[in-house]
Amino acid sequence: MHIFRLFVLSFFFNLLFFSFSAQQLSGSEIYHQIKKLNVLGNVLYLAAHPDDENTRFISYCANEKLLNTGYLSLTRGDGGQNLIGTEIREELGIIRTQELLSARRVDGGQQFFTRANDFGYSKTPEETLKIWDKEKILSDVVWVIRNFRPDLDSLSFS
Repeated sequence: MHIFRLFVLSFFFNLLFFSFSAQQLSGSEIYHQIKKLNVLGNVLYLAAHPDDENTRFISYCANEKLLNTGYLSLTRGDGGQNLIGTEIREELGIIRTQELLSARRVDGGQQFFTRANDFGYSKTPEETLKIWDKEKILSDVVWVIRNFRPDLDSLSFS
């Protein structure tokens, strides 16, 4: 029994400590990271839906100005339309979430979400707040702002 415990313990130890490989950065990526050390500033872009993102702005801030840049999408896009596939609702939200995470790997920004459910199109804030729990969504936004600590907030459609 003692040998079995040691085997299981050593298996999990190896799994935890040796299965994660270090990220290999190219010379240009290392140089980019070194240049960012001389720049202070955080920019947070905030929008309601994944398709409201401005990837040019995010990329410009993250790569040209070397600012720590984030995008807060209130929803994951599960209430949107899908013209190229059959996925709707939650399945569509999963696809849109992965698209945003992939975009951030390309443009150098960080991705944030709230717990807001994308239910489709609404015409008034009152209509939206009937469906969303205002306090939960507000607390998610406040949490991101307090942790990311942006020097500049940029809002979509403001």
